[in-house]
Amino acid sequence: MTVRPAVVLARLAHLAQVLAALRRLQQMPRERRDADPLLELAAERALHVAAEAIFDIGHHVLAGRGLPIPATYREVLPALSRASVIEPSLEARLVGLAGLRNLLVHDYGDVDPARLWELIDARLDDLDGAHRAFAALPELASPPA
Repeated sequence: MTVRPAVVLARLAHLAQVLAALRRLQQMPRERRDADPLLELAAERALHVAAEAIFDIGHHVLAGRGLPIPATYREVLPALSRASVIEPSLEARLVGLAGLRNLLVHDYGDVDPARLWELIDARLDDLDGAHRAFAALPELASPPA
């Protein structure tokens, strides 16, 4: 199998849209975010989709390069780091992403809104970093003319 640029680019485009929405939420005054449960739901969904996109792209790249596919989400980022797709420092900053994804998917009733907003306020650059790393994949470069 090979990395299919169209697949990665489509997921990157969707991830970019989600990250832009998260940036808009991040820029809203805290009082407004706290007062509107719909914004909390939007934040939860956007973080979930961002995590899914990162793991989906990661799986695709690993498989496309003929590398072993991790059995769990927690193993995807270390595998990407070993494959030099992401820097070890980015892997370290994203270490909790699998846990966040699992919380949003399976324990959605236990999501702490304050922690959610804290993540959006402080960690959005890390998700952007994953997007940039994937966008820089050599498999996405246009072939020479």
